Amino acid sequence: MSDIDVKYAALGGAGGWLGPATIAELGAPDGIGHYRHYRSGSIYWSPASGAHEIHGRIRDRWAALGWERGLLHYPVTDETATPGGGGRYNHFQGGSVYWTPATDAHEVHGDIRGKWASLGWERSFLGYPLTDESTTPDGIGRYNHFQGGSIYWTPVLGAHEVHGAIRGKWSTLGWERSFLGYPTTDESTTPDGAGRYNHFQGGSIYWTPATGAHEVHGVIRNLWAGMGWERSFLGYPTSDELSTEDGLGRYSEFQHGSIYWSPATGALACRETMRLHIKCLTAPTRFSINQMISNMRLTYATAQIGIKYVSFEVLSLPALNDLDVGGCTMGSVTAEQTDLFSHRNFVSGNDVVAYFVRSTQPPFNGCASHPAGQPGAAVASGASAWTLAHEIGHVLGLAHVNNNNRLMTGNGTDNITNPPPDIVASESATMLASPSTI
Repeated sequence: MSDIDVKYAALGGAGGWLGPATIAELGAPDGIGHYRHYRSGSIYWSPASGAHEIHGRIRDRWAALGWERGLLHYPVTDETATPGGGGRYNHFQGGSVYWTPATDAHEVHGDIRGKWASLGWERSFLGYPLTDESTTPDGIGRYNHFQGGSIYWTPVLGAHEVHGAIRGKWSTLGWERSFLGYPTTDESTTPDGAGRYNHFQGGSIYWTPATGAHEVHGVIRNLWAGMGWERSFLGYPTSDELSTEDGLGRYSEFQHGSIYWSPATGALACRETMRLHIKCLTAPTRFSINQMISNMRLTYATAQIGIKYVSFEVLSLPALNDLDVGGCTMGSVTAEQTDLFSHRNFVSGNDVVAYFVRSTQPPFNGCASHPAGQPGAAVASGASAWTLAHEIGHVLGLAHVNNNNRLMTGNGTDNITNPPPDIVASESATMLASPSTI
């Protein structure tokens, strides 16, 4: 009696669930083992694996993968109920096939199977496989998707899992073909215990319930890491890395500030944020609003202040388009300024509003005098590239200086001699203490 006959008898023989044989016992095509098919399944034997039955959708998947000549080779278990009772599996010499009514049958093998096993198989947060192991679109790695996440593998990095909101963010960026590349860690708890993260080849994704999942990479990530990651004063990222309006700089926003980078400044940590709103009656003619905002980001970052550009609104107020600003002195405003600055739709608290008008009367590039409790400035259409930053500097408490190397030169921002202009330490301290920086 062969080992296949012994196994068949143990399973009930012709009266068991396998039913009668449909063929005689044959040598397997690989020349190593033997097999016999039955009405409801098969028994396969090899000297190394012994005799084991295989049937149903698991047998179908194994057959589709090439039977014993495929990557899985011979079964080393009978089909068995999973410990939780929701599925079925066979282990094979080269991996496993798992099945549930919801997921169907899928194979998992190699280092990906090893990672899944170390996490607790189907009883882990990953649950059951939804795919066979597959080649990644970039052709370098391999992956299995599972009910609760994915495991990705490369020869260099090994196998790592990614799941939940972090996996969702990574997928929106383009999976392994994004700038992040492949995961280099499993999802892990942050040292402060409040968040979760995965590191990737090209950066990281951090998540908390309050902030959601955001990526951070490059020199901005390097600075944040050097400061202590989420345990620094910045806390967790609240945005992905963003481009400045002119495309020359980059920044990431955090819970308690931001990090700004440009070729001129390198990476700078900003411990305060100013919320900026733009109300446009007439668009500027010399420099775009986006260019002016980018210039303001550049100079304010050197003072440790980041800019949060919150809203843009077009205002149709013809009577205020050539704005009477009187003597343009702080604490003194005209009726037209009072009218214009009352338009604070979308604006809250001490947020700053810049109103772009055709001209001021008398003619200035801009004027920062504003009604009490309504911080903001008017900027004329013929303003220079630095006027917005200069006028908002007044709103934050800065006075004119007689130095054309400085942003706050009283000689006109067209006369700035070293763009980007300087903000000195005492001015930075004043700006950081303003009610409009938080």
